[in-house]
Amino acid sequence: MRAGTDATHMSEEVVTGNTAAGVLCPYYGSGQQLKAKHEGASMLSGRKLETWALAQLPLHSNAKVLDAGCGWGRFTWPLIEQFGLISSNAICSDSSLGMLQTAADEAARRTHQSSFVTADIQALPFPARHFDGVMANHVLYHLSDIQAGVRELARVVKEDGWLLATTNSDDIRVPVLDFHYAALDKLGIDYVREASSPFSMENGKEILGHSFKKVVCIYFEDETLHGSADEFLAKYKTIGRYRNLVAQKDIDPGKKCQLPVLVRQQAEDEIRKQGELRSPVRMGAFVCREPLE
Repeated sequence: MRAGTDATHMSEEVVTGNTAAGVLCPYYGSGQQLKAKHEGASMLSGRKLETWALAQLPLHSNAKVLDAGCGWGRFTWPLIEQFGLISSNAICSDSSLGMLQTAADEAARRTHQSSFVTADIQALPFPARHFDGVMANHVLYHLSDIQAGVRELARVVKEDGWLLATTNSDDIRVPVLDFHYAALDKLGIDYVREASSPFSMENGKEILGHSFKKVVCIYFEDETLHGSADEFLAKYKTIGRYRNLVAQKDIDPGKKCQLPVLVRQQAEDEIRKQGELRSPVRMGAFVCREPLE
């Protein structure tokens, strides 16, 4: 089965797959907001999660690598540009055609000859033991059946290959979310606050261990620093919870307008008190080897 196509012809020839995630969630209908969020993330240490995570892998230029749930290509591009993977050996898949189009446009801009396919991680259109490496970064918590998705990822990895799966920690305070929910409360906007993540640094090793014999868990801890409320607000406006809320038609437009104002006020108050706004970062990676039958 043909895995995909040259980025410049993706829109005409891309293999069709399951319903795009963007149909269910406006934020993931395109990769532009996610790209802005990732490119705007600046760690106090100067590190990038992508390059840190990729450095944990046994990479070589001729490897055939699948980026499952690739988004706009956050991990694919440094894999090619900084770690030397031949671009035509990178296969990008996502269930959102809009995300995939953004990735294809990005590949064309960077002159990479990668391939693209719309596919659900829970039903990958690739033969068994096909890839030297597979990535599923900050995506597994979106799946309706995470264990089924992990089994599929394990199925397509070669016996001596690897899986990289990054995710967030639940064990951390996230100011941008605290301010978001506090603003919703003040405005009287109904919401359901998310429970613990179905795939986090705390529970991921057990989940992955059902499909891989060896699972190594590595934490990435840092901070982001915001010197102004406007800088913090710009970051807030790229997060999915905000973008999805403003896309809802059943919420008062006036309240939507007030939401970023209230978030900015909270950021300004904290900066006034502390002189800066620090946000702790606690994420990490699982590197999995020896897929089980």
